[in-house]
Amino acid sequence: MLLLPLTLAFQVQVGVSVGGDSASRARRAQTQAEIEAAIEEGSSRNRRPVRRIPVTDEMRRTAFRDSAAHSLVLRARVTRLQQDSALASYDATTYQRFSAGLGFKALGRDRLAMRHEDASRVQWERGRGALVEVKGSRSVIPIAQGTKGENEADAEMNGISPVPYYPGREQLWIGGGLARAEVDETQFVHPIAEGAEAYYTYASGDSVIMTLPDGTRLTLREIRIVARQPKWNLSVGSFWFDEASAHLVRAVYRLSDPIDIWALAKDEAARVRADTSKKRARDNDGDPPLFARALLSPMRVDVPDITLEYGLYNQRFWLPRAQAMEGKVQVGFMRIPVSMQQRFKYESVNALAAPLPIPMRTPARVTVLRDSLDSAKTPTVLRDSLLKQARRSRAKELTEQRERDCRDSGQYTRTQRRYEGTLDVVTRIPCDSTKLANAPELPPSIYDPAEEIFGSADREELLKSLSFGLQPVWSPQLPKLDWGLAFTRYNRVEGLSSGLTLTSVLGRGYSAQLGARGALGDRQLNGDLSLSRTNGRATLRGTAYRRLDVMNDWGTPLSLGSSLAALLYARDEGAYFRTWGGELSGTHTKWGTLDWRIFGEQQWKADVTTRWSLFGGSGDTRFIANPAAERVTEMGAAIRLHSSVGLDPDGFRLLSDLRAEAAGGDLAYTRGLVDLTMSHGLGAPLGKALAASLTTSVGYSGGRVPVQKRFYLGGLQTVRGESALAASGDAFWLVRAELGLGGAASRLIGFGDVGWAGDRRAWSKPGRPLSGVGVGTSFLDGLIRFDLARGLFPVQRWRADFYLEAKF
Repeated sequence: MLLLPLTLAFQVQVGVSVGGDSASRARRAQTQAEIEAAIEEGSSRNRRPVRRIPVTDEMRRTAFRDSAAHSLVLRARVTRLQQDSALASYDATTYQRFSAGLGFKALGRDRLAMRHEDASRVQWERGRGALVEVKGSRSVIPIAQGTKGENEADAEMNGISPVPYYPGREQLWIGGGLARAEVDETQFVHPIAEGAEAYYTYASGDSVIMTLPDGTRLTLREIRIVARQPKWNLSVGSFWFDEASAHLVRAVYRLSDPIDIWALAKDEAARVRADTSKKRARDNDGDPPLFARALLSPMRVDVPDITLEYGLYNQRFWLPRAQAMEGKVQVGFMRIPVSMQQRFKYESVNALAAPLPIPMRTPARVTVLRDSLDSAKTPTVLRDSLLKQARRSRAKELTEQRERDCRDSGQYTRTQRRYEGTLDVVTRIPCDSTKLANAPELPPSIYDPAEEIFGSADREELLKSLSFGLQPVWSPQLPKLDWGLAFTRYNRVEGLSSGLTLTSVLGRGYSAQLGARGALGDRQLNGDLSLSRTNGRATLRGTAYRRLDVMNDWGTPLSLGSSLAALLYARDEGAYFRTWGGELSGTHTKWGTLDWRIFGEQQWKADVTTRWSLFGGSGDTRFIANPAAERVTEMGAAIRLHSSVGLDPDGFRLLSDLRAEAAGGDLAYTRGLVDLTMSHGLGAPLGKALAASLTTSVGYSGGRVPVQKRFYLGGLQTVRGESALAASGDAFWLVRAELGLGGAASRLIGFGDVGWAGDRRAWSKPGRPLSGVGVGTSFLDGLIRFDLARGLFPVQRWRADFYLEAKF
């Protein structure tokens, strides 16, 4: 359960191929067979004992805010474990999509790392099992594709299609599988299971009356469930039940606190060490290596929203209709957004014409061998060797059987016992991967927006329930310490600096955070103290701070990529100034990423203290001067809207950044900026994919703008080939054009930049602008970029750059 949302999302096992040769296909087939053999063996393994807090009378008394909630929750507890014997069968179609992104910046272009989708027909019959016919299946890794559709057509069809319902199925999606009577705090604590009163409180909410076609009226009642403390395995949410049957009808919920992987791993290791009956408890100290923590911290997973909806069929049976999840994974400086959507449509319920052709299953041979070796107390080395040999033998058999089936019938059959050995599933999969990838049951494009496939109105309406008022109760937690490479940077003002943060989750959505940063170059200590509140999708924060800030409107001078360039070859293009003061800020994700802040602060200059680089030594003259910020005290407000549209590297994509700021105090000014980057594929007229990108930016200001709030052009992020900060002013315009040859995995790029910054009164007669041209190479859809640029005006010179997270 260390990566709960990813485990959830990977109920489907996705295999994606990039090459198409027979040897690679054979290797993938063998890997698939090994996975299938492991599934066979693992399906019957025992589950570890349940662990939970005993429920006291006081807990029972305080758990329910009203008698109606008490009655409905107790009835729902019974209903979730009951099986309606009248439900004998169904015939359904399923569609699911899993997506994962990848980026290094908090704000950047949405970049799709991989996506898998499949569509199936699922027939289920009580007492026999499920027959799954895969109709369509494809996967794509956009950041590694060479030409459009290459990965889609050659994706492995090893996904496990979801079975919408089976006896004993858990009603809630997360922590899915079989419904457990009791809560288990080592995993997701189910809010309706026996013993949940120790972890949650319940209150009645709204009600809705539905009228069926025959005139029957159904009453749906909301129960608002709140965690007693903010913990990763507890949730907060709005749950709706059918009042007559107490069956769950729809729900929207989120984890009450992000999962701290390091803390969770430490707790798990302590639990294992305490279990002296297990050999691994004696052999494993459980503490992660220090270098791993420094490299990968912070490591956390957040699940801000999960939605699920049920539909009523035959006016009696509530069956799952749609479910969706969004998650955010952070590993050091890497950010990985993930999402999962599933939808189910039922063609018929209790109307199968004939019994499903599902053979009787016997225990897997490897499982029988493992159990017999354990019973005979076989020495560990010999036991592991025999099991490894048996697994390889079974994988070889599965591979050979698949090849025979494909030759004889054009499809192969996989027989498994899924869901902890409770359901026999026969899956039929066509061998033609191209046919699967282009199946009519799939959307026209794997890049189609989820809103077009699943619809967004119902989900957005559900998400409104996850307001700031629906929060875990006030229960301050012990502070957690974050430190490591993600908090370390290098620039010509601070030299080498690093920091740490101490965060305490307080409850009711509040968190308190203390940050500190020390630097070897300027020998100054910076820090901040903040109090924030979030509901998973929006955050409010109040902060008192002393920090090193940047004047640049482009790039991220205080990031890892910029630090590497400064450390290696003195390419520090940041313009820095110091601030101290306070701010009230907020973030919302509704229109992309909307940031705003209201501030009062003092600003002053930051001197260059370090000119050492790895390949230039001390006194490296390639370090540029830093603009001398004016000492002023300002009060004002700023807003920024950042959005990204389009995920297909060969399709239309738009990256937009809109900013506005106004302040008064020692100086009064206003400033605004619009930055748009558009890209689109141009086909493959030369045998390789062509794509073009165009960036247009414009900025203007009013009043007396201080040095630190001027617009700066020149350098890697604006006019390549010219020195950073080569021009500045209270107005600017910028155009960057790029033409790329090759796919997103590796692309050769030619570019040209032109821009002007200066006095806004000279807007219409700017004179000769800055300009530069060059060539570059982009890898992984711009995640890694190398440029060789030639400045044209005002200085003619060659400049080479390496950086991360390019726009193209």
